[in-house]
Amino acid sequence: MSGRLKLREFMVIASGGVPVFHYSFTGTKQLNDLLSGFLSAITSFASEFGERSVQSLSFKGSEILYEQAEKDTVFILLVDAGAPIHILRAVLRDLSRKFLTRYRETLGTPLVIKEVFEEFTAEVQRAASYYEAMLHVTASLGPFVVPEVNQRALELFRQSSDLLDEFHRTFPGGGRALEAIDNSATIKALAEDLGVEVETLIQVIEFLAIWGVVRLCRLCPRVRQDDERFDAFLDIIGLPERDYRLLRRARLLCNGNRSIEEIAERLNVAPERLYEVLTKLGNEVEWQKVEIAGLTRQ
Repeated sequence: MSGRLKLREFMVIASGGVPVFHYSFTGTKQLNDLLSGFLSAITSFASEFGERSVQSLSFKGSEILYEQAEKDTVFILLVDAGAPIHILRAVLRDLSRKFLTRYRETLGTPLVIKEVFEEFTAEVQRAASYYEAMLHVTASLGPFVVPEVNQRALELFRQSSDLLDEFHRTFPGGGRALEAIDNSATIKALAEDLGVEVETLIQVIEFLAIWGVVRLCRLCPRVRQDDERFDAFLDIIGLPERDYRLLRRARLLCNGNRSIEEIAERLNVAPERLYEVLTKLGNEVEWQKVEIAGLTRQ
């Protein structure tokens, strides 16, 4: 399998149920022609009812994701049970788009030669590496991450009816969440404004980040006061002793390079507690946004 994505195999079936590409991430190929024919029949049946989005079949210990695209081409991913389906849907859609872009004319010829498609192996491996890194990045999503809209990607997102339908189908309130992003509010603040749970909003933001619609930034505080003025300033604003002690410990760590979560972990306090105390300093704290690296879309 491929890391936390739990990928096992990727297969492409051309019109008529003929497998034209098959790659195994484990070195063992379990998907066979019989299963390929079965999946082809299932997707053909589903398409008669207008359903052409990503589908799945569950088996003991594994799951199959498949999508029927143009020219009756079927794209299949075999993954382990418990795999991150939300990201694997993006993997499957991405690979199907790239495969069709590269081989659309070849698939339309009367005689399809499998060897023509072998070079796509490198593309599959690149996709696996990219989305594995993406999974690592989105795992860092938390209440104090700031999402920023990528306008160009948003325009492309809105032009893709299939992807937009999937977004609204998966997240009925996702449209409101997308509109609420102002490039400055944290996920926690957005969730409060929208009246939803933070974890619910995180799932929406994660989906948008996977498709490049939003960038993710860590919120990193920097205390403006120097050593000589800091104690005097704290005396003036009259902080409770408990808050005072926490700020004394946190000040040197608040240099604009460390996130709220990182500082809180070092101090062994809850991020919410640290954020609450820092906001009492008002304009003496400069909140910097540091983009989380690793989500530059291919």
